[in-house]
Amino acid sequence: MSIPTLLAHVGINTPRNVTVDGRIVLDGAHAVSQPVTRIEPHRFHGGEDPSPVRSEYQSAWWNTDPAGRQRDVEAMRAAFPTFTLVDDEGEYFYFGEINTGRGVFPVAVFPQVNKSLPSVRTTRRLGRQEGTRWKKPPHLYTSDALCVAGASDWDPERHSTATAVAWAAHWFAAYTEWRMRGFWPTDGYGEVA
Repeated sequence: MSIPTLLAHVGINTPRNVTVDGRIVLDGAHAVSQPVTRIEPHRFHGGEDPSPVRSEYQSAWWNTDPAGRQRDVEAMRAAFPTFTLVDDEGEYFYFGEINTGRGVFPVAVFPQVNKSLPSVRTTRRLGRQEGTRWKKPPHLYTSDALCVAGASDWDPERHSTATAVAWAAHWFAAYTEWRMRGFWPTDGYGEVA
């Protein structure tokens, strides 16, 4: 039991704050030199997912092409064995972490129903502070998915989900450089860049 929980049992509400480095602190328990932001009241809850039904996934390539799916699974297992496959109820996507050596980035990679370029997303807020404003990085789609390659770069006969993860690792390496120096160091890699 935490101290705030214990105090709440006797009717004392202890405000909570978060420091700039992500530590949760009680009101008055932080160093004056470090700014804090008050955490607004909220409750965690569960329940049904409000997302739309994904019935179109039943006819997706990973559910209709067992050999293609197996090739994709084997490619991910060989290249990124720590990534986890989610494949229940017609879903098919991977999640894991990319460690650039300058940061660890959680990612989810969603193959497309029509075999086009997979969508790569992170749960991290991407960007950098520039003066008083937050600037999003270049090479993001308006949906905030990473633009890891052009649609014409993707060849579903040659590429796999592992290809998209590798491109995402390259994207994050460029991103960390952009975060530190303010410029995006590359437009890509190889002949298509």
